[in-house]
Amino acid sequence: MAKRIEKVMVLGIDAPIVPRLRKYALEGKLPALKRLFEEGTHAPNCLVPFPTITPPNWTTITTGAWPGTHGITDFEGHIPGDPLDKLHQNFDSTEVLAERIWEAAARAGKKTIVVNYPTSYKANVGEDGVVVAGYGLNVNDWRYGMDKRTNQLNNLSHDLMLTTTPYPFATDVELKKAQGWEGVEHSPKALEATVTLNARRSLHQVEPWTWHLLVDASEGKGYDTVLVAKAKRENDVFARVKPGEWTANIKDVFQTEAGPKKAAFRMKLLELTPDGEIMRLYVPGICSLQDWAAPSSVETEIESENGLPTMRGAWDSFLMEWIDAPTLVEVTNLMHNFLADAGSYLLENKPWDLYFMHIHTPDWMHHTFSVDLDPRTAQHPEQIPQFEWLEQQLYKGVDHTVGRILECADDKTLVVVVSDHGAKPKGHDFNVNQILEAAGLLVYEPSEAEAAGSQAWYLPTDGKSARKIDWSKTVAYGQRRVHVYVNTRGRDPQGIVAPGEEYEKVRERIIKALYEYNDPETGLKPIALALKNEDARIIGNWGPRSGDVIYAINPTYGREHGEQLPTTTWGVGDIHGLFILKGPGVKQGATIERTVYLADVTPTICHLAELPVPAQCEGSVLYQALEDPDAQVKELQALRRNVERLKRMVERPPMC
Repeated sequence: MAKRIEKVMVLGIDAPIVPRLRKYALEGKLPALKRLFEEGTHAPNCLVPFPTITPPNWTTITTGAWPGTHGITDFEGHIPGDPLDKLHQNFDSTEVLAERIWEAAARAGKKTIVVNYPTSYKANVGEDGVVVAGYGLNVNDWRYGMDKRTNQLNNLSHDLMLTTTPYPFATDVELKKAQGWEGVEHSPKALEATVTLNARRSLHQVEPWTWHLLVDASEGKGYDTVLVAKAKRENDVFARVKPGEWTANIKDVFQTEAGPKKAAFRMKLLELTPDGEIMRLYVPGICSLQDWAAPSSVETEIESENGLPTMRGAWDSFLMEWIDAPTLVEVTNLMHNFLADAGSYLLENKPWDLYFMHIHTPDWMHHTFSVDLDPRTAQHPEQIPQFEWLEQQLYKGVDHTVGRILECADDKTLVVVVSDHGAKPKGHDFNVNQILEAAGLLVYEPSEAEAAGSQAWYLPTDGKSARKIDWSKTVAYGQRRVHVYVNTRGRDPQGIVAPGEEYEKVRERIIKALYEYNDPETGLKPIALALKNEDARIIGNWGPRSGDVIYAINPTYGREHGEQLPTTTWGVGDIHGLFILKGPGVKQGATIERTVYLADVTPTICHLAELPVPAQCEGSVLYQALEDPDAQVKELQALRRNVERLKRMVERPPMC
């Protein structure tokens, strides 16, 4: 008799380029994923919802519903009736309009653990369930309630660098002769500095704090050690580090406007020249140890000696050349280790039937340097091998985390490895509002103004400042990644277009303008598809939370993902999703050519694990991945035959 599925693991990897990931896995560079590819079923034709972006697509996975149904229709959300330029990032689980699989499972008494899964903040996972983060893309990455211009904040601080040489956003350090250190032995040549630090991009305002640095020299070797202390006393020294070394995790309490917050961090001495002229000390964020889990008691239970609940700051630090590629890998692995430690602890110590986890590394990776992987876009093609090395090292960190979590699975566990989308190198710049302006559909005030509210990010600029929209003359406005709205009277606060015939004429003008537009710089047409809201149901994005017109752009344009269609391939890039299924009743070492939609993940899980189906689920069961697609029918028929046999025995007349 076939094994029963008793538990389900959904392991989410954000934005991998699947052909490259699979190649590295099958070459043995990613052993955990190699095992999954070889022992499970892989679907290379996995199509993700549109737009090809994070919150809608992770929500589709857990609801089995398309964005038009579950209501998370883009990275940001727009509430009907709000001004057209008012948006918020889509990380509030209470805004999801469809039932999620963990809610349906709770109806059957099943228990769920959710770790770092986008748009799971405030998720209802039922009694004894656990939710870690979900309000952003990593544990201390806070995006709930943020508009696009704010982008994201950190709980408690973005990365810091203390340096004697100028770097953008770094803290300047001026070293002088050391004096007044009580109980701290140091050489006569020792230097010191006192620095006051301010949290960067913090969720809550953090009171500035002071660290004292002691830069010391070993006899005959020059300067080679940095001590860091809260005061110039022996008992207040909390770090001692040499060039190229990391400290262990350091815990402290920081004062904020929301009260004292426990936090952890560590430091790496990036550089210290023997003459003491150059010193660079790097801190990959001040990471809060609270305010990220429900129930909150979980926060004190999880220990991660080799990990930190970091945010995305290291990627900015890499772009600003604060850190090099090996250090970027080290910082990213702090995040991987924390997710692995947190997941392993919860799986081993909490009751669970379903486990959901998300790792965001590949997405940040591709936003940072996918352009450097492709000969057609790389500014320095000779450096492609260096970036391929970096890509592989970062994937290895992801693979390590997946492997750690798989140690908690047994032969009765169904494992799903899935992504929300893929990625491609950045193409030509694209801004839909430039097309609308050229067509006379969007009008700006004649004089320049300061940045126009929350949506300055999206407005065409003259290279100096954004321009303010004249809503009294504007009939169409593009917002978010793929939406154009008609400025409609009675719906939009500054609406001027009458519903009905005038509204329809404006939509026709929008679509005509989009299709007819030629980019004057390239001579190409950026628009691949433009549909009215009701027609966009065929790509799953429709309804009151979507634009009046939905459009997609060609792969030679736009950022690494989002506006491009799910079938897009371009250069080294591929927007298709990752999908691997492994467990009892699933084919081993198989590849299925059928189209797999992310909406199919939840109904397939429910079918195999015999879970209630979420109320708004629209996907289908992936029968082609199953060893015996008719297994449940056969079992049901066998049970019915036995019931009939028993019934005949019970109902027959008593024997004499």
